[in-house]
Amino acid sequence: MKFLSTVAAIVVFAVIGTAQAYTVEEINEQMNASFDHLTGTFAEGAYETLIEAHAMIEETLQEEPETLNALVAVETLDYLVKYNLSCFEALEGNTEEAFTWLQEAVDAGFTDTAWIEQDEDLSGLRDDPRFQEILYTAGEKKFGDSDEKDCDSCSNSCD
Repeated sequence: MKFLSTVAAIVVFAVIGTAQAYTVEEINEQMNASFDHLTGTFAEGAYETLIEAHAMIEETLQEEPETLNALVAVETLDYLVKYNLSCFEALEGNTEEAFTWLQEAVDAGFTDTAWIEQDEDLSGLRDDPRFQEILYTAGEKKFGDSDEKDCDSCSNSCD
């Protein structure tokens, strides 16, 4: 999770303020409030905090972004929030919800298959066939729809 928080911080600093419903900084602060940075775990009330960040993102995406950078930053926060909701649900033992959020994260653009495979928060999902299906989907998005995938750097098995 620390990795995802760092990525979000980098995205925030790369974007100058916007005139959207919420600024990237506000959304990032909301997402970061879901983590206890001292322990590297979710903070108390993390689920509600992440759901609020998700609502902020959805409202912001309905507005016309001032710049392409702002749109990219909000879309990145969107898949990071969804990914973190998946992690939270997996840790709570809520398998169905975890898979729903993980699929939504991948659909929104989260394609880091190496991270998904090694993230301990998702260890309870790995034995389910849906986990491999989601990894495959993320890999397809990462490498495009071409039959010529970069199988040397792809963590999925290529056909």
